[in-house]
Amino acid sequence: MSIGPRSPILFGAALLAGCSAPGEDVRVTLCKGLVLTQGAASDWRVETDQPGQYQDLEIRLQFTDGAGRRANAQCLYPYRAVEDDALALADPLSVYGTAPTRLRIDGREFSRRALAEAVSAAMGAQAREWADGVREGLEQAARELSGD
Repeated sequence: MSIGPRSPILFGAALLAGCSAPGEDVRVTLCKGLVLTQGAASDWRVETDQPGQYQDLEIRLQFTDGAGRRANAQCLYPYRAVEDDALALADPLSVYGTAPTRLRIDGREFSRRALAEAVSAAMGAQAREWADGVREGLEQAARELSGD
């Protein structure tokens, strides 16, 4: 198989195909992933509460669980900025950590250990989803390069 001029573009597209939820903040994506470690969920509604400076960020989710009931979750992310800078002005959520310090689903507070296990499971699921997207993108690129 020869490598044509489109190969770098197709390879880049394949890598980007593995990225999920473009435009969605990583904290929201992880919070949803934490909910999904506890069972099926759909019909998401997201609220982000940015409190005053130096306080935790709260992401609130409302969703439909696997049994069809409305449920809610809260993920709290710690304030991590050392100083205000241009990045904080351009992306206000960047001043918060990317791993939650607290998780509540329908009022049930997760212990630190349960939260760590849920984060590990959610990150594993995201990694598998990313790898599947990359694999599909590479297969599509290979088909296009071979002319199929």
